[in-house]
Amino acid sequence: MADAIEIRSITKTFPGVTALSDVSFSIHAGEVHAVVGENGAGKSTLMKILGGVYQADRGEIVIDGAVAHLRSVQEAVAHRISVIYQEFNLMPELTVAENIFVADLPTRRFLPLLRMKALRERTRELIDRLSLDLSPSALVKNLSVPRRQMVEIAKALHLDASIIIMDEPTAALAGAEVDKLYQIIRTLKSQGKTILYISHRLKEIFDVADRVTVLRDGRFIATEEVSGLTQDAVVRMMVGRDVTHFYPHAPASEGALPAAAALSVHELTREGAFERVSFSVNKGEILGIAGLMGSGREELLKALYGLVPCDSGEIRVGGRPVRIANPQDAIRLGIGFVTEDRKDSGIFPLMSVKENVSLNVIRRLTRAAGTYIDIRRERALLAEYTRFLNLRFASESQQVMYLSGGNQQKIVLSRALAAECGILLLLEPTRGIDVGAKAEIYQLLGELSRKGIALVIVSSDLPELIAVSSRVLVVWQGRITGELRGADIEENTIMQCATGSRQLTRGER
Repeated sequence: MADAIEIRSITKTFPGVTALSDVSFSIHAGEVHAVVGENGAGKSTLMKILGGVYQADRGEIVIDGAVAHLRSVQEAVAHRISVIYQEFNLMPELTVAENIFVADLPTRRFLPLLRMKALRERTRELIDRLSLDLSPSALVKNLSVPRRQMVEIAKALHLDASIIIMDEPTAALAGAEVDKLYQIIRTLKSQGKTILYISHRLKEIFDVADRVTVLRDGRFIATEEVSGLTQDAVVRMMVGRDVTHFYPHAPASEGALPAAAALSVHELTREGAFERVSFSVNKGEILGIAGLMGSGREELLKALYGLVPCDSGEIRVGGRPVRIANPQDAIRLGIGFVTEDRKDSGIFPLMSVKENVSLNVIRRLTRAAGTYIDIRRERALLAEYTRFLNLRFASESQQVMYLSGGNQQKIVLSRALAAECGILLLLEPTRGIDVGAKAEIYQLLGELSRKGIALVIVSSDLPELIAVSSRVLVVWQGRITGELRGADIEENTIMQCATGSRQLTRGER
């Protein structure tokens, strides 16, 4: 089989970090080729080199038998390479249509005026062809994270590319949207397209890929046929060891600690998002929340942290009615929050690793009536969470924008924990995190629950949600259609409740 791409001895360094070291492998034309590795293994750096965003320090890229000089995104597009990046590259103030066709907007023949009707028609045709749930005229800033991911996919696929790179394309997608992406991939493959597929969800590799290449610490480890591998074998190649006890031994049960509601909501409503939602979560309990894209699950957690307002209903913390108008109110009440969109609303990219971790507790680290920060205590705080979460960075002053996506997510989690919260809200807590780090975070969630912290987790990864939760709420069209315990916490039941075909609440067993 002919090679679409040959990667020859590629090396790339950043200040204090060697991202890729003498990496060589090939991708066959017309195959789905997965690239896997832990955070910091060099996957995204390699994809950005292929996409013309970065230039390699040494080595060369061969496309269709000829050396390709990919010195810019435009040169990559000229070689018919299209990239769906892990981090969104969208313009929030523009519409879906304008974002998708930003590089080739239809204009009038003799005047530089946009042909809006033609733009909407082209966008609608593409959206219908891909069976995406998007409105061409919607502003991107008003879209949920999963729908923004769909815009990124459409933006990349509208070009007539022969090589399509997908960097964590399902990170923000739930089950039905993942199935839709699989259909798109199968269609592209049938058309002879070559697809490079990066994902930390190993099941996806076995669902869609023909071959897989493993990178570790910026070096090539192996390329193998997926049909001859197991998930355990891939994990061993990725991390260089067995990852035992991937999930906690058992999720925290409601009876693990004396029943005491840390957080409860009654008839909580936000028009257009969720309606008359009532539930409670006890100290030491891990409560999972499942639902499809647009179900209202994300908005619910954001309302509990004061990021969006509620129209009616009551929130109680420790049995006491409270008003949460903004995140500052939530932090004072001992509520922590981990966002699913670390790039836009999680990290402070130009600030250092140390500053990102300590930001929520900066007043606690000051001396002399708040006139200066105690650097020694700030460094001790960073050291504590570096050990706790196995953070990887070159130095405490390194800007967070240069960390891998998984380490950025750990920074966001560290900041929430540093505020010593008693309630922790997590949106997609392992999005973009490798299997080794996932195992560590799952163990951490179990440890936090044993300390009495109440955890509320929204996740699109159903095996993850099932494994770590003691109870699962399912949301459909803004209403709770399932409150699942014990044997009911399984994928079929969750999906029945998430699609509205079944209701299973406390009174129905």
